[in-house]
Amino acid sequence: MDFKKGDIVQLKSGGPAMVVTGESGDSVQVLWYGEIVDEIKTGAVPAFCLVEAELEEAEDETIGRR
Repeated sequence: MDFKKGDIVQLKSGGPAMVVTGESGDSVQVLWYGEIVDEIKTGAVPAFCLVEAELEEAEDETIGRR
């Protein structure tokens, strides 16, 4: 699956919603809020491990995805 900058994704196994910031080969660059450490985290995740995040309606409205 191809992801583009700004897409909201999640690991297939669950976890926090992450924002796609770019691509690097077969990996997708993402950022997310790490609640436990109270900071923004970044990383590269293999694209095959990600799916488009399924947000609740209230979350869609909060981030302007209507």
